[in-house]
Amino acid sequence: MKLSIFFVLFISAYSYADVKEYDEPRIRGILMDRCLSWGAECELPAATQWCLEKGYSKAIYWEIESGAGESKMTRMLKSDQLCKSKKCDAFSTIVCYRR
Repeated sequence: MKLSIFFVLFISAYSYADVKEYDEPRIRGILMDRCLSWGAECELPAATQWCLEKGYSKAIYWEIESGAGESKMTRMLKSDQLCKSKKCDAFSTIVCYRR
């Protein structure tokens, strides 16, 4: 797990909650793009949508792999579009929360 000390302390505030970390979240085997559709609803909205679809209430932390599309393909969760370009970023981690 890639959690820092700060993040561990932050999570302790959610000690009575269910928290799950997803490393390299994928949509049908392809890395999840940081946007829900082409250039729109990026990072927080996309991470939160991932968590909602997994039965959690929100995303509380995420990390982005910049330029992931240059060597790997990314897929957008809402539009289902694919991207294979150095301009495409993917989530490397999403942490979801529910009480």
